[in-house]
Amino acid sequence: MTTFRELEALTAVVDQRSFKGAARSLNTSQSAVSRLINELESEFGLPLFSRDQRAARLTVTGKEALRIARAALKQRDTLTERFCSAELVSPSLRFGVTELAAVTWLPQFVGRLRDRYPKLLLEVEVGSSPQLYQKVHSGRLNLAVVIDVVRTTDMVRIPVGTATMGWFSAPGLLHTETLSLNELESHTLLLQGPSTGAGQRLEAWLRERSMKPVNVIHSDSLAALSGIAAAGLGIANLPMAVASDALQRGRLRETRIPVESPNLRYVAIARIDTASAFHRAAIQVAQRSCDFDTPFHAQPDRRLLGPSA
Repeated sequence: MTTFRELEALTAVVDQRSFKGAARSLNTSQSAVSRLINELESEFGLPLFSRDQRAARLTVTGKEALRIARAALKQRDTLTERFCSAELVSPSLRFGVTELAAVTWLPQFVGRLRDRYPKLLLEVEVGSSPQLYQKVHSGRLNLAVVIDVVRTTDMVRIPVGTATMGWFSAPGLLHTETLSLNELESHTLLLQGPSTGAGQRLEAWLRERSMKPVNVIHSDSLAALSGIAAAGLGIANLPMAVASDALQRGRLRETRIPVESPNLRYVAIARIDTASAFHRAAIQVAQRSCDFDTPFHAQPDRRLLGPSA
């Protein structure tokens, strides 16, 4: 008789692209995953994976079995979430966030989710928005919070928050606190790289205003951009949460411009065909937790506010 554990093994091998990755995601051994797949194949009477390939590639039968397995697991998760006590549920979540989320609201989110699901198995991955989107699309992540730069029809996309951005430089770099756009583009700009969602958003913002900076230094690291700006090497476009400590210590100064900075809108994404009631509940927790403008150490202590905070 086919079990949910066998179906979980099938979907995990496909999503993680290997038996080893599936074992890690299911918190078990590679031999246990192989045994579950062998048992499932015995029940089907046909192979589900091509054995002559290095990668775990599905056969025609395997593809049909995968479709049925995803539907069955989704229905199971929906029933469990609706009718079982959350304290008895042992859900697993592979969750992706950007660097900004990791240094702001992630601790609040994890704490609230663990309050609701004490037996939660959680894996967190930090990456750029395009990287996280691809991993959700391929099934390697269940859910991610990313910058709203990708349009797709196969994803749940739910707004969760906005990050306030600004322009910052070392106190001695400029003789004024306000710059025109022409003056801004005449300085070296410190920007996130074009492979990031923030970098893509900022490039579009510059194009819309026909701005062509004379010099640009790219880095995907917000901490690196902040340090380069404090060294007096240019004007950095940074989230307020990243710049706030350096502002208070007098290491950075905000530079005003005559138009609004390109603030970043974030959405939670999940595949429509695999999103469960639990995933939607996790997104609701993210919506309550997503404060992109306050560093995590400056946010209220959730433990003092209680589980419902």
